[in-house]
Amino acid sequence: MNKAEKDSPLNIVLVQEIQRYNILLGVMVISLDQLEKGIKGFVVISPDLEVMMTSLSQNCVPVKWSFAYLSLKSLGNWFVDLNDRYKFFETWANKVNYPPCVHWISAYTYPTGFTTGLLQKFARKDDKSPPIDKLAFDFIPTPRPVADITEQPKDGAFITGLFLEGAKWNHDKQFLMEPEVMELFCSMPVIHFRPIPMRAKSLPNLYVCPTYYYPSRQAIGARESFMISIELKTGDQASDFWIKRGTALLMSLS
Repeated sequence: MNKAEKDSPLNIVLVQEIQRYNILLGVMVISLDQLEKGIKGFVVISPDLEVMMTSLSQNCVPVKWSFAYLSLKSLGNWFVDLNDRYKFFETWANKVNYPPCVHWISAYTYPTGFTTGLLQKFARKDDKSPPIDKLAFDFIPTPRPVADITEQPKDGAFITGLFLEGAKWNHDKQFLMEPEVMELFCSMPVIHFRPIPMRAKSLPNLYVCPTYYYPSRQAIGARESFMISIELKTGDQASDFWIKRGTALLMSLS
């Protein structure tokens, strides 16, 4: 990897994400080793280890492991999710798919760091590019499935991993619609996050959809759940209709 690649905003994000996951895995290994020794009677079980043992027995993620990113998944599902997250960045780092043609935004512990990296990359494109504080995103749903996307966009990135709550996505007409009865969530198509100069006026017939990191819309501790607002076409209903519905996008489910 040359210096230009190393200094690329997205490569910096990649290194930071891998570091966070490696720190998490290190904490998990040490704490599980201590717990095993405590159960065998080699060390005294501390209050922290006792809390951790209780969490594991209840199929809950120990609080000690939740510093890297927040999740409302059960322990079993959390392990599967963690494995998938690590594989995503490992594949990217090993240049098996470098950089990814489609980014799984849910894998990022700090998705806003990734989106900021996209804007930084665009701002550095040439001397005519606007500064980062004058940039925004155009959000373009893409009907193609992830497997069919084999090239990177000219600017920005293709994003997957979003779920729609309080509405359904019309894949044919590419706009919001009423969900089916008892349908709580639906998967969104791949979305092209394309950097553009900030518009002087908002476009009509768009719903500024809040996007949250986990199903709870409230902050947990010092970590906010809200990440970014994504503009979606309103379809047959006005924007106010979806606001009253509490329609939102989620980066992960329970």
